[in-house]
Amino acid sequence: MAKTSVDISFGLVDVTAKMDTTASAVDKQPFINLNDLKLEGVYPPKAATLEQDYWKLDGTFNTFPDNPQDISWGIWSSTMAGEDGHFVVPIVLTLSFQNLHESLGLTFEFNPYDNSYCNDLNIKWYQGTTLLYNLDFSPDSWRYACMQKVENYNKIIITFRRMDKPYRFLKVQNIMHGVIKEFGSTELKTAKILEEIDLTGLTLSVNTLDFSMFSRDDAFNIFNPSGVYTLLQRKQQLIVSGTKNEEKMHMGTFFVDEMESQTNKILSISAVDPIGIMDGTTFMGALYKNAIAADVVEEIMEGAGFGYALDNALRNKTVTGHIPICSHREALQMLVFSIGGFVSTSRGGTVNIKKIPEITSVPTSQIGMNRKHIGTKVKLRNLVTGVDVVEHNFTLKSSSEEICKVNLEVGSNTITFSEPATNISVSRGTITQFGINYCIVNSTAAGECTVSGKKYDDSQKTIQKRLPNIPAGEKELIEKVDCRLIHSMNSNEIAQRLLDIYQYRIEQSLSFILDRESVGDLADIETEYGVYRGAVVEKLDIDLTGGYVTKAVVVGV
Repeated sequence: MAKTSVDISFGLVDVTAKMDTTASAVDKQPFINLNDLKLEGVYPPKAATLEQDYWKLDGTFNTFPDNPQDISWGIWSSTMAGEDGHFVVPIVLTLSFQNLHESLGLTFEFNPYDNSYCNDLNIKWYQGTTLLYNLDFSPDSWRYACMQKVENYNKIIITFRRMDKPYRFLKVQNIMHGVIKEFGSTELKTAKILEEIDLTGLTLSVNTLDFSMFSRDDAFNIFNPSGVYTLLQRKQQLIVSGTKNEEKMHMGTFFVDEMESQTNKILSISAVDPIGIMDGTTFMGALYKNAIAADVVEEIMEGAGFGYALDNALRNKTVTGHIPICSHREALQMLVFSIGGFVSTSRGGTVNIKKIPEITSVPTSQIGMNRKHIGTKVKLRNLVTGVDVVEHNFTLKSSSEEICKVNLEVGSNTITFSEPATNISVSRGTITQFGINYCIVNSTAAGECTVSGKKYDDSQKTIQKRLPNIPAGEKELIEKVDCRLIHSMNSNEIAQRLLDIYQYRIEQSLSFILDRESVGDLADIETEYGVYRGAVVEKLDIDLTGGYVTKAVVVGV
């Protein structure tokens, strides 16, 4: 029987500080984007390097990616520490903010994969040119809180002087403006994670965490001004760690969505993954023509404020078409669907954009009879006999015309368009910003305004794919799909891909003890002794406080 445990950490942090950050550093690898420090959910892959005693040949390390710029890393220095762990020239990172902030300190997340960290650093907090605090710290773990309550700061200078191990790069995947509080198995009453994906790409699923905590004191009393309840904010980060047979696992990063104080001693929290937060943010859209997928992903994810990793097989796919004003979740769904990928945040917090697995590929895991619980259910999904996809072709009209009429108020006015347009002009006020789907007009007086510009014609065509033969007794079932990123160069590929995926019809609902399975994995399922069938993991419902018993849905042919 596997010995398991779980703990959930939440940050008592200033959730506004990250997006307000402007970072600068001279000593960094060429693939590093310092804007990563503005993002939530930055968890780089476990990538092999030639740092001394780092790359263990135990099969857990990935080869270093060919295009590291497509992954959010945080900070990674170009200088390596010496034999004694010191940097010849200390590495300096400056964080500047437009607004004033306050926090209980700074929490650093260095490199979790071998617990390596900077063990000698200095932090200076400033308000303008006024030095507020100048303190030295000696971290002793990869995640470490430098405790110091500081109010009204708008600049921080951090100097990293020494690593705990020789011949290592400085790696900082995350800096939180606050400290971490941890709840362990003795305080957690229940904890469950639900993970899902849609292989068709037509929806972008939100993973969820639901848990309840027990406190012997009055910590969860909503009326207690010093209680935990008052410290939690919506979008507060929650880090879930699990242990199975003394092996530590990162189970996910979530963000507080809803809280309920059941009693003065019990608090229930529902949380969502980055996709859930992206559902409440706005992407202003764009019109693309042969754009590189990696560039569009970066545009969407930096606007959403989350770290990501893009599969190398997808990075050079081209994107053509129109994304209207929508949430970042919807924009990412349209993009990923159009390039043949799916999204998973499982076992981390990074938004991983991966290529859809092929059922004939080598499986990443095996679920045998020795792990399965009694009661597997098998059913056959409806036979989809054909797919119709609508392709779009946007062409700019030659002449300008009226787009809309609006009543302006004094000051800044955001005007959105029902269809894409360019060469925008207004009859009143001054355009201060514009895009393909909107313009912002500043007006000194209220009144009616006519917005004019060149619109785009959207010529449409339906592409059909059908099964060559329909089994006797089956009825025709056609799935129809419309996405504005479907065009003449990818419509046939998308239609065939969807038709192929719809043929994954054998659905198994089973229960087993979780190992390292994740949604999107290709797994070999033992259906009878010695007989295995390949399937893609679509859903995992994990009971973290119940021994990692997991209810799963897998689908195959």
